[in-house]
Amino acid sequence: MTKELSQQFNRVFVTGDIHGDMNDLAGRVMYIGDTTKDDLLILLGDIGFFYSVYYDKLQKDLERQKLAADLPITLLCIQGNHEQPFAEMAADKIKLLGGDGYESNDIYFAANGTVFDINGKKSLIVGGAYSVDKFWRLERGNAWWENEELTDAELDGIYKTVKGQKFDFVITHTCPYNFLPREVFLPGIDQSHIKNRTEHALQKIHDSISFDRWYCGHFHTDKLDGKIEFFYRSVKQII
Repeated sequence: MTKELSQQFNRVFVTGDIHGDMNDLAGRVMYIGDTTKDDLLILLGDIGFFYSVYYDKLQKDLERQKLAADLPITLLCIQGNHEQPFAEMAADKIKLLGGDGYESNDIYFAANGTVFDINGKKSLIVGGAYSVDKFWRLERGNAWWENEELTDAELDGIYKTVKGQKFDFVITHTCPYNFLPREVFLPGIDQSHIKNRTEHALQKIHDSISFDRWYCGHFHTDKLDGKIEFFYRSVKQII
């Protein structure tokens, strides 16, 4: 039977990448305090619940999911780059907050390009990014997915669909190109070969819509740049 999540939440929070560290995730939930399943925590990508396609360690994925599902909060995940794309994972496709997504072990995952109604807030979701450490990861046998970014056609389709619209929230893994936090770029990585394809596409979307706040992760920094807010360790209530 297809599940559906359409509830209103008491409170809604966002936070950044956890990379499979369930102790870190539990600590962030504890930091919020007094949470229940009627509260929602949005994880802005690179979560670590679906590493198994590369590592062939499905049991570890399931263990992480079950630990996370036992936390006293509802989790909504945005696709990062250091994880299996959600459209290919072993999960049930569902209607989610008025949009599209997936469910696995009572954890919820957003489809890319979907628009959610989160407590009456119109929210555009776009995941994925390029791994600037791709070659470093491949040399060491770490996980990397060829389709970590959406295709040009997918990104252009989202642009054409949302152009001219007004959103309360835009929720993405990476950020629009003009807001790249260059001060936190990884040292020792040659940036000249990086095309920033997703960031350019998000900039095009940024310039074609209006919005109140844009939330993103990916860069391992906590920073506010105008209406664009970056999350890593920080946790913030948005509703």
